[in-house]
Amino acid sequence: MNRELLEAAYRLETRKSVSETWAVIVDVLATHNIDRILYAVRDEGVVPNWFVLSNLPNQWPLAETTNADFHEPFVTYCCATFEVTKLGVVFLDQNEGYIDDYTREYLSKLVRFDWQAGLGIPCSLVGSGRYGGFVVGNNMARHGFERSVMPLADQLQTFCLIAHRKIESCRRLDGGPSTHRRLSAREYQVLELISSGHRPKTIAELLELSLSSVRLYIKNARLKLGVATNEEAVVRFLQDHR
Repeated sequence: MNRELLEAAYRLETRKSVSETWAVIVDVLATHNIDRILYAVRDEGVVPNWFVLSNLPNQWPLAETTNADFHEPFVTYCCATFEVTKLGVVFLDQNEGYIDDYTREYLSKLVRFDWQAGLGIPCSLVGSGRYGGFVVGNNMARHGFERSVMPLADQLQTFCLIAHRKIESCRRLDGGPSTHRRLSAREYQVLELISSGHRPKTIAELLELSLSSVRLYIKNARLKLGVATNEEAVVRFLQDHR
C-alpha cells in the first residue's frame, strides 16, 4: 500500500462513527481520482436488507433500498466471484456475462451521475448471509481510467477492506446488525480446536466425526465469517468469539 493510503488507513482507525469514517473514505478516494462512491452491505434478517452509503446526489440509491426487489448488482457480482470487477458503460463489453435487464437499468441510472468507469471491490463473500463491498468510479474514458486508476486496484482493495471493517465496527457500536451469523455449537467447537492447533483429521477423531463432516463444519464456518481460508477463519473467530 502506498504511503498516502497507509496514512489514510491509520486515520480510519481513529474515527468513532460511521459518518466520520465515511468522510475519510470519500476524502481519501478523491485524491486518487475516484469521486463517485457507493458502499453497500446486504444485511440478513432486517428490512430494508441493504445498508448503503453514497456520495452521489441525494445519497442515491439509498431511497431505493426500500423496494423489495432492490439489490446492488455490482456488489453482488463481485462478492460472488471475490474479484475486483471493472464496471460502467465504458467496460460494458467486458460485463456481458452477468448484465441482465435489472443491471442495465441500474447502469443507466449511474450514467445520469456521469459515472462512466469504475470498480466493484468485494469486502465479504456471498454465501455468508451478509456480504458487501464498494462500487467506486469517475467520469473518465476507458483509457484514462485504465491508466490512472487500474494500477492502484490492489491497493484500493486493501484500503476498502480496512474501511469496510471499520464501518462494520462502528455499526456494531451503534447497535446495527452483528457482523456474522452465529456459529452453530459444532462449528464453534471445530474452530476452537483448529485455533488450538489441531488438524481436521485429529478433530474428527476427538469428536468422533467423519473427516468429511469436520471439513463441512469448517466450510460453513468460513462462509458465516465471510472469509476464504482456515487461517482467516481462526483469526476472525479469535477476534469475535472469545
